[in-house]
Amino acid sequence: MKKILIIEDNELNLKLMKDILDSQGYDTDTATDGQQGLDKAQNNDYDLILLDIQMPVVSGYDFLKQYKKDTPIIVVSACAMDVEINKAKELGCADYISKPIQIVSFLSTIQKYV
Repeated sequence: MKKILIIEDNELNLKLMKDILDSQGYDTDTATDGQQGLDKAQNNDYDLILLDIQMPVVSGYDFLKQYKKDTPIIVVSACAMDVEINKAKELGCADYISKPIQIVSFLSTIQKYV
């Protein structure tokens, strides 16, 4: 079973992503701030990480700068302007999903990486 870490501070977005992925048979873990996500990501093995950019404690950008494993990271963010997308990709994210989440495209993007 593929294990996915969801790092998201918005409770509704977190629940939505978790419910969608759980219903598809993925094993999900969650973190509600960037530091908690970084700690979990560094100390566990995940097949994929979903990361919000605007996070408390450690931002998504800072997470990308500090995270050193080869796990693919998909940024899931409402900040969908080219500047933000390019910055995230330069920092090492594999892909970008904009909010609000569209379930079909969300799942197809996830499936490319797990």
